[in-house]
Amino acid sequence: MGEMTDEQRAAFEAALARTRQQEATAAAVPTQRGRMAAQGLTLGFADEVEARARALTTGRPYEELLNEIRGSVKAYQEARPKEAMAYEIGGAAIPAIGGLLAAPFTGGTSAAAVAPTLGRMAAIGGLEGAAYGFGTGEGGAAERLARVPGSAAAGAVGGAVGGAAVRGAGGAITALTDSARRLVGQRGSSVVENEIQRLAQQTGKTPDEIADDIINGRIMAENRTIRQAVRALKTSGGDASRILEEGIRGRPSQTRAEALTELRQYLSDVGEPSALQAQRRSEDVARQAERQAYSQFENVPAPAEVVEALGETLRRVPSASEEVAIGLRARTGEAPFYKILEDGSVEFTRTPTVIEAERVRRAVDNRVSSLYSGSMGGAAQDVGEVGQSLRGVLDTSVEGLADVRATAAGVRQQNDIFKFGQNALSGDVNERLMEFSRLTSPEEINAYRAGLMAALEARATTGSRQSLIRNLADPETKEGIILRQVFPEDQLDDVLYRLETAKEAQATAGRVLEGSDTAATLAENARRGMGLSVGDITGVLSGSPDAIISAAQKVVGRFGRDLNDAERARVARILVSQDPELVRRAITDEGGMAALQRRVEQLAVAATQGARRGATVGAAEPGAEISGGALRGLLAQ
Repeated sequence: MGEMTDEQRAAFEAALARTRQQEATAAAVPTQRGRMAAQGLTLGFADEVEARARALTTGRPYEELLNEIRGSVKAYQEARPKEAMAYEIGGAAIPAIGGLLAAPFTGGTSAAAVAPTLGRMAAIGGLEGAAYGFGTGEGGAAERLARVPGSAAAGAVGGAVGGAAVRGAGGAITALTDSARRLVGQRGSSVVENEIQRLAQQTGKTPDEIADDIINGRIMAENRTIRQAVRALKTSGGDASRILEEGIRGRPSQTRAEALTELRQYLSDVGEPSALQAQRRSEDVARQAERQAYSQFENVPAPAEVVEALGETLRRVPSASEEVAIGLRARTGEAPFYKILEDGSVEFTRTPTVIEAERVRRAVDNRVSSLYSGSMGGAAQDVGEVGQSLRGVLDTSVEGLADVRATAAGVRQQNDIFKFGQNALSGDVNERLMEFSRLTSPEEINAYRAGLMAALEARATTGSRQSLIRNLADPETKEGIILRQVFPEDQLDDVLYRLETAKEAQATAGRVLEGSDTAATLAENARRGMGLSVGDITGVLSGSPDAIISAAQKVVGRFGRDLNDAERARVARILVSQDPELVRRAITDEGGMAALQRRVEQLAVAATQGARRGATVGAAEPGAEISGGALRGLLAQ
């Protein structure tokens, strides 16, 4: 550059002199930083608050003090406009900053968890701008209200623009910290948590779902998707192997017993040791009740019409007399109360009792059943008609006998249905379902269910108990089909959950404790501690660039090493733990990087709120001047 001309030098020196004069004038004006910050904080009402407070304490007139304060503020604004605006905007942002500083002591509740939307920022900015325009106005209410429309509109625009700009920057920072968190430590704050979270992710369940499983009787190690990983941990030896052995070994028998208890609760009497014993006890009680009911007819002489019908029955069905004679001699040691003569007629040696006549009728019914079993249906039908005739005479002639017989028949029928239930798992499944579908009364259905439970309990004590659990859990096997048809529908989901738990416990014990090392086990051992999932490995093998980068980051990351003995033991304890909260804490993202990310998100939200409020104040003053000036112009016309 060449030398300045005389005119240029004179102009430069004049500008320099003006600048120095302005700096000297500004230096001579006292700073009002606190007042400017207070104005921003209170949206323009700080001068009036201060004047009112000083008037009360000093006795000076309020208007005089207000004019004095406003004069000082205006002088400072004119002398140092940028600095004054900065302090005023900073004061407006104080509430958001204060909430952020308080967050560590309030659990974060003092800072908003999510930044407001653009529309909400504009609405809040408009309200705050209106308040600021009114608060910074002077004169009467009309003059101050004239500033409100402009300050509200400008505040809405400023709040939305300022908040949105900072929120965008905050979102970028949050994304960056999220990437750093995942690269440095995946989810956990320790290698143990990292491994547990890797396994939890493979289950496809949320922490709450895994905790609910534990509450309902399952352990994390029994999830089929991580069974190979549990096997790998078991084969690594040390305390981890012992802990898994102790935690898994007894689970099949424990969960099987729990499933059977759940079944028994709805298929039979849960208070009984077994359904069969309960039924036997019920039969004994029923027989005693039946004998007691029939005892009233024990020594009652049969009416003449009954004796006549009884003789005709013995004559026409002589084979029934043999059963009657055997029973009578067994009970009393006496000979029968009748004789069958050579011509087939019957001669009574004494008057038979009502109960003896009833026993002859039963013998005839038994003979009918025997004939049917021997494929002699026609004969059975004819003999049955004889028995029905005797029954009719007895019911007509002996009061109360029919009721006692009906009660006894109902008990015997339930015993028969119980036996049908015992055979429910044998033969053709469609025939068994048809048998059950014919049952109508609650008593019959309960008897069939109790019989089924007896069959399940019998099989549960044999070598097929493991296959029984698997088959009951499978809706396509005979056992599974029968269970789903017979079991009370409103309780079916609960028992199926128990059966599935027992099934997975059996499978886990067999695979983890008894299985041999395979290539899959060795591969799982290699992945442990790196945070690599099966999906990561698949992605790498397929040539996915994202998967390759992700796997590389995990391998060289913070936890890119195998676990030591103590760490493997801690992982094993969590896998077999029945404490839902312990497991939930281990698989929930509470690591240091996660805490840092939450803090950055709080900062981003607070910055957005502060920027929105500061921008509102910065934009509201010019808007208020435009609105107020327009009204003054109208009034001057």
